[in-house]
Amino acid sequence: MAPPAGKALPKLGTGAKLLIGFAGLALVALVYYFFFWSDLANAVRAAQDRHAQLQTEDAQAAQAYKAYVDDSTRLEEKKARARELNKILPESTEMASFLQNVNQQAEIAGLKVRSVNPMDEQNQQFYARVPVRLEVTGKFHQIAKFFAGISRLDRIINVENIDMGMPKVGDNDETTLTTRCLTTTFRALPKPAAPAPGAPAAPGAPAAPAAPGAPR
Repeated sequence: MAPPAGKALPKLGTGAKLLIGFAGLALVALVYYFFFWSDLANAVRAAQDRHAQLQTEDAQAAQAYKAYVDDSTRLEEKKARARELNKILPESTEMASFLQNVNQQAEIAGLKVRSVNPMDEQNQQFYARVPVRLEVTGKFHQIAKFFAGISRLDRIINVENIDMGMPKVGDNDETTLTTRCLTTTFRALPKPAAPAPGAPAAPGAPAAPAAPGAPR
């Protein structure tokens, strides 16, 4: 039955009003969470994951760059050592350079080079001896200065079989000597190529052990 006209609806109590208020706030919070907060939280998590990934990639790139720099430094050091070793023990005879150095030291010392006679190379196990016979004339102190200059060259040069003689007294009673000697420099021999698998061993070399079960 409908309420009589003009009769007011019963007022809600304080508890009911609070309950309705809380329900409204909860509804607003749910709407905010589903439509705004969840998307924002997902975006923040994605940004954090991307930041962590970029940090990892940056650390890997820094590590790779450091390895590259270390490898490049070691390579340059090896190249520098190879250049220095090539000065001391070149892979080719470089006779023209050798004779130029000898003539330069003779000129510095004030000697006169009378003859230069390259001889046949003498192969050793890892290097070859390159002998050259020299004959120079000059005063004793000039000859000593020449030998000292030879010893200071980058390339290894041995001086042996020194024979001083034929003294000549010139102006101011200065004695000139004729000196013959054997100068020997060296060059590196190329490393022998490794034999292919199954190829016969070089004469005098031990044979490779047979594989287990292989016929002898």
